[in-house]
Amino acid sequence: MLSTVLRRLDQAKGAWPEIARASGVPYQTLTKIACRIVSDPRVSTVQTLFDYFATSAEQPAAADCTHATH
Repeated sequence: MLSTVLRRLDQAKGAWPEIARASGVPYQTLTKIACRIVSDPRVSTVQTLFDYFATSAEQPAAADCTHATH
C-alpha cells in the first residue's frame, strides 16, 4: 500500500497542496512521506492517502503523468 501511495504522490507532484487539503493529511506530513524523509509513516496516514487516491476523480489525469520524460 505504501508503494502505491508513493507512486501516486510522485505522479501528482504539483498537486500535493490539493491532495493534502482534500485528504485531510497535513501538507508537511505528505511532503515528508513523498520525499522519503519518513520511511515508516503511520498506517493510518498511508491508509488515508490510499483511500484518497482510490476515490479521486483525478486518476485518469495521473495516468498522463506516466508518459512524461524527466
